[in-house]
Amino acid sequence: MKTINLLKKLERYPLFTENDIAKIVNKSHKYIRTLLYRLHKQGLINRIEKGKYTLHHDAMIFASYLATPSYLGVWTALRYYNMIRQQPFSVFVVSCIPKKSIKFYNTNIIFIYTKRLFGYKKERYNDFDIFISEREKALVDSLLFKIPLSYISQALDNGEIDFKKLSEYAIKTKNKSLIKRLGYMLESRKGSSFGLKAMDGNYVKLDYLGNSKGKKDTKWKLIINMNFAQRILP
Repeated sequence: MKTINLLKKLERYPLFTENDIAKIVNKSHKYIRTLLYRLHKQGLINRIEKGKYTLHHDAMIFASYLATPSYLGVWTALRYYNMIRQQPFSVFVVSCIPKKSIKFYNTNIIFIYTKRLFGYKKERYNDFDIFISEREKALVDSLLFKIPLSYISQALDNGEIDFKKLSEYAIKTKNKSLIKRLGYMLESRKGSSFGLKAMDGNYVKLDYLGNSKGKKDTKWKLIINMNFAQRILP
């Protein structure tokens, strides 16, 4: 098969392996390994990591296929849904499989390990299917992995959030500190906690990145170390 025809077929894959090429060219694995080496050396294909290649430069196309199961989440999902204005320099992948970060050209692909793999979906992106968290799970994950609350504040203003689902996802994590923080923030900003309530009497900081000084909120068992009632921007 001519190289140009092979590349046209491989262009349809978000990423491909030696086995994928074997199904196309019907050659020995030794031949295919040599072919991959030559294509990569000529700059015709991009190497993502050992044994995995792509013809694409946008890491979002293939990142959710690097670990199975996994999905694009946290900063990447918040920006994808225009829930925050800042453009992250990395692509974040949430997976139940521990995996080291990958440098792909100028993009860091960062893997976040979790056992709470739910609340994600298949989405069409640049003519490819990708896996990405729902808006509500992106918010819950952002609280779980402690991104600055100023970004959570921005994201909560998104008009397409299902706050009932957001509360259900928070409860599903069984993370009592997260539930307290989210319940307080929703009540402060939206006038309702959407069913969330403090589940124990232990006090935690509202802003997990802030200091430990602040007024105690007896309902939510929080140390209020920031003003969340107003929109907070970084």
